[in-house]
Amino acid sequence: MKKSNVTREALVVTSIAAGFFFGAPLVADASEQNLDPTQPNTYQFNTNQILRYGHTGYSVRFLQFELKKQNFYYETIDGLYGPQTQDAVRRFQKLYDLKIDGIAGVETLQKLNDIILKPKPKFLGLGDEGPEVEQIQEKLMRLNYYNGKIDGIFGKVTESSIISYQEKYKIVDTKGLATEETIDHILKNKNIKGPTIRIKKVQVASTNSVDSSIISIAMNYLGVPYVWGGTSPSGFDCSGYLQYVFAEKGITIPRTVAGIWNHGQSVEKLSVGDVVFFQTYKKGPSHAGIYIGNGNFIHSGLSNGISIASLDSNYWKSRYLGAKRIG
Repeated sequence: MKKSNVTREALVVTSIAAGFFFGAPLVADASEQNLDPTQPNTYQFNTNQILRYGHTGYSVRFLQFELKKQNFYYETIDGLYGPQTQDAVRRFQKLYDLKIDGIAGVETLQKLNDIILKPKPKFLGLGDEGPEVEQIQEKLMRLNYYNGKIDGIFGKVTESSIISYQEKYKIVDTKGLATEETIDHILKNKNIKGPTIRIKKVQVASTNSVDSSIISIAMNYLGVPYVWGGTSPSGFDCSGYLQYVFAEKGITIPRTVAGIWNHGQSVEKLSVGDVVFFQTYKKGPSHAGIYIGNGNFIHSGLSNGISIASLDSNYWKSRYLGAKRIG
């Protein structure tokens, strides 16, 4: 029996050495260990590897495990790098300002290593900033508890949203602090029916040929998930969403972001209903949304699907290319 155990441990070390550097205890297989996303990690990713669509094995399994622990991956940990894993990687890359390509390469794996080593905050509160705050704001907006700017800054509006959320779900009152319990509850909450939040009515400039009804149509799909190549209410990518919304208004636009950019008329001053464009993972327009007023736009984002974001946030402001008027 003892000899059998030694042989097994030798096989385990051999099988995982190419993919990871591990600290004790060694973990051979997620199915054996029954990986628990709430438990701390004892490994680091080997940044000499590249994981992409179609790959299988231990390395992919642990990638899924880490992304699931951070609430980017929601499926079974099966070691298969398929569409769900690819989308989870894209959501992670978007939040941390990395190239959004769905490939777990050097930069993506190094960022995961940085997060693994970084102590998890016990709480977030007024004045805190960063992608963790932005992720909470986006999820609270999907749950209909937050209608402020998605800017990664924990301000009074975020604090009020946390208080309302804790009251609704009977989480211990922490005077607006987003405790570990609260954060975990928010990020894992799949109920997008929260309390009704009134969105301030925006005025349509007289020069805009698209009236405010386009915004009403766009708002109908808040919370619909992001799907790469998606063109229906079961899931949209950014240009598929725009094409669908404008089609409901009886307006035909091209299928791609670049096509919409070339189709529209450039404007100097934004009006409600204009399409705003951004340069993200490649040169030129690669992402777009619809301006809804007050510095905000609605779009299909990788992290939270159809959601509202602020043009003034550091991420979008630095990637803004301009706006086009349709019609």
